[in-house]
Order: sequence, then C-alpha cells, then structure tokens
Amino acid sequence: MKCRFAPSPTGLLHVGNVRSAVLNWAYAKKNNGSFILRIDDTDQARSSKDYENKIKENLSWLGLDWNKSFNQSERIGLYNSNIEKLKNDGRLYPCFETAEELSLKKKSLLSSGKPPIYDRSSLSLSKDEINEKINSGLKPHWRFKLEEGIINWNDLIKDQVKFDSKYLSDPILIREDGSLLYHLPSVIDDIDEDITHIIRGEDHISNTAFHIQIFRALGAHPPYFAHHPFLTDQEGKGFGKRIGSLSIENLRSVGYEDISIINYLLNIGSSEDIKPETKLDNIINNFDIKNISNSSAKFSDNVLKSLNSDLLKIYNYDDIKSKFKLLDIKVDSKKLWKFSQNNIEFFKDIENWLKTIEIIIDIKKYAFPDTLIASAIECIPEDPFSYETWDSWTKAINVKTGLKGRGLYMPLRLILTGKEKGPELKNFLPLLDKETLLRKFGKI
Repeated sequence: MKCRFAPSPTGLLHVGNVRSAVLNWAYAKKNNGSFILRIDDTDQARSSKDYENKIKENLSWLGLDWNKSFNQSERIGLYNSNIEKLKNDGRLYPCFETAEELSLKKKSLLSSGKPPIYDRSSLSLSKDEINEKINSGLKPHWRFKLEEGIINWNDLIKDQVKFDSKYLSDPILIREDGSLLYHLPSVIDDIDEDITHIIRGEDHISNTAFHIQIFRALGAHPPYFAHHPFLTDQEGKGFGKRIGSLSIENLRSVGYEDISIINYLLNIGSSEDIKPETKLDNIINNFDIKNISNSSAKFSDNVLKSLNSDLLKIYNYDDIKSKFKLLDIKVDSKKLWKFSQNNIEFFKDIENWLKTIEIIIDIKKYAFPDTLIASAIECIPEDPFSYETWDSWTKAINVKTGLKGRGLYMPLRLILTGKEKGPELKNFLPLLDKETLLRKFGKI
C-alpha cells in the first residue's frame, strides 16, 4: 500500500496541514507501506523553492521519512498525454463563458430556486463554432464531463459518503491560460504512483467525488479515501498557512520535541487519551485511523506544552544526552538532567537552571536568622557532594539551630538558587562544590 502527502510550496507547514502528513505517514508505516512526498508546484507564480526546502526540512526534523519525492512541475508531459485521452474520449470539453457570464448564470439559477450548477451549454457547440471562437482570439477553459449517477465511497473516517452528480457542476480542470487546477495532475500522479490510500482534510470531500470519476475515466480504480476534520484554534477558527506561531518552523524553534508534535497530531480529536511516549514505534502501533472523530478538534498550545513537559519527565538520560552537545556546560550533564528534568517545559529551559549555579543573592536584604547562616557555613561538608549531601547537611544545621521545615528549607533554597521554588535541592548539591557554596553564603 502507498500513501502520499502533497503540499504546495506557497507557505510554511503549520499544524493544520502537517496533520495530514503525519496521518498518511503513520498509516503507511503501520501497514508496512510506502510514503510518497509530492510537491504540488504547478502554480509557478506562487510556488517557492525556499518554501519547498523548508517543507522538506521540517518533515525530516519531525522524522517523517519518505520513500520517494517528486515535483508536479516536472511531469507536464505525463499530464498532457492524459489530457489528450480525456479530450478524445469526450470527457474534457472547451467552454468560453467569461467569469461575469458564469456569475450571471449562477444568479439566475439561484433566483429561480434551481441548483447553481453549470448548464453545459458549451457541449452544444459544433467543431466549427469552437474553431471560430478560438480563431477570434478566445481562449477556452476545459471542463470535465461528469457521468450521471450516484458517486459514493466508504470513507475510512466518515463511513459512507455519496453525491448525486446531477447536483454537481462539471469541474474546470484547465484554465484559459492552460494552467492546470489541482484535480487533474493530482489524480494522474496518484495513478502513476499506484497510490492506494489518500488521507486528507474534509475540505476535499466534494473534490473526491470529482476525482473518483476522473480515476475511472483514465481507466484506473480509485484508491481508498479518508477525510479528517480540520483542526481549529481555541476560538474555533481554521489555520491559515501564514499563521507563523503554529508553523512547524516556529514550534521547532520554541523547543518542542519532534515526537511530542507527532504524538499530539496523531491523537488529537481521537477517542484515545494523549499520553507522553518516548518510542515512536509505540505511537505508530497504537494509531488507528478509525479512532479519529468526525468533529473538529481544537488545537491547544497549553496541552501540547504539557505533553512536551511530561515527555521530558520520563526521558532517561540516554534519550536526551545528545542534546547536551549543543550546550556549553562545565558540569556533569547527567547530574544536571536529574536536577532539572522535572521542572522544564522544553529542553532549552535547562539553561535557566544551569544559571542557578552562578546565582549569588544579597543575603543582607533578607531577614534570615544569623544562627542559620553561621550554622550552614560551619556545616558545609567536604567535596565531593553526593545525592546524600543535602540530607546530611540540613540535618546538621537542624541539630545546631533547631530550625526545620519551611523555616529551614526556604532560606537555603533562596540562597542556593535565588528562587522560592524549583527542583529538589538534594539533586542540586552534586552540581556544586564547597567553594561555590561558600561563595553563595558570601564567604568568598
């Protein structure tokens, strides 16, 4: 089996359209199939090589590997040969109405209570009439002649879907300037690549009715279809390509883990609870397209952020150690991870906790008991510090001062980290040495 993702290189990938990529990729992976990346760049005026490169870069960063990639702009010859077949078979026919004329026809039909579909008046033109119009300088657009009857399919998400072709306009496949609309090259490529499953947004449902007939007109059996609902923002609005904050490019720069995004997009709007998972294979094996709801799901930054934080909490050091190569640290990275991992939303937040090693507060500004400061300094143990050092140190201070609980721990936390709350201090001391502690207490 084969699935494909077909982005247009006219903007950055955002969570709305990359969800289709993730669904197709996971479905192919789970079923030992192939994943094809098709770049829909027939609109040369709006397509950009920079956007194409960004699309590939961000898909690769997510871990969505493809078996094959190609550009539609390289396949004009393939499209033209199929266009000639459809013309010769009478399924593509030229039309000469202007946009204004079509608009007037539509208004007239609506005012008389009829469906606003094309009346097929161009089908009555003779060859001589067509040639006369072309010779006079008129350029036709080309429509696909739909066969009469019910167009139906068993959708993998929406179950039975059907359209009666008498309520559909023959779709325009070729514009007056000769450029191709989405429908025709898409179907031709799907046939040429033997695509077996197409998973895409529900905005394509009516397109699928057209595509099924185009598949059959070209002598091919239609693939299986699945149409997932849109993701919306918290106000229920759809995502546009240029909503930068929700682009994969931006989510990546913010610091989200790739696996968190894949996990979220595969399970949002499904009957499955979204739980943090460190193994991509487990996420794929647990994925079932039938669990996707028919209702739109609201994308939540907070939920994704919480998922990312929960993921970091269960990462072993070995899962994350390669990231430390990007940081300039002079302490044991394994100890730093143990200290900070339960108190970060993104890995890069670890740098904020790393800074606590160097923090020095002005103790004189606080009303700390003099006995606490003196006893804490006196009881500082010798290097090296271990994970037992905190308990032994605070116990010794307690014996000397009688302080305990918040009265003991809060002042020490402020002096050590400059913060009133944070990670367990027993995991902080192994990152320090006696000289650093003395400096924090103002003795160096």
